[in-house]
Amino acid sequence: MKEHDFILLLEKTMADDEVRKTPECLQMLSDSKKRINQGEPASFVAARLSKSISWYLVTHHYRAPKAIIDFSKSFLDAPAKYRGQISIAFWLSNLFHW
Repeated sequence: MKEHDFILLLEKTMADDEVRKTPECLQMLSDSKKRINQGEPASFVAARLSKSISWYLVTHHYRAPKAIIDFSKSFLDAPAKYRGQISIAFWLSNLFHW
């Protein structure tokens, strides 16, 4: 997902009535938007948000506003991409390690 698309979906999800009535969900999304505004790459923000949403679902008996669930489905592969980016740097550094 492109960064611009991620930001648009994030803002749309934040504007959802059910999300606005759920302070924890709204806080998760607000924190993510703040990180993007501070220049953190959207892929990193999405990976962190994916983990936060998963934890929220576990602690709330797998119930969350529908907009949160739909939004999280749009970036399910974000954590895997983030780990992939880390592993590339790791393997490249090992090429030059004596």
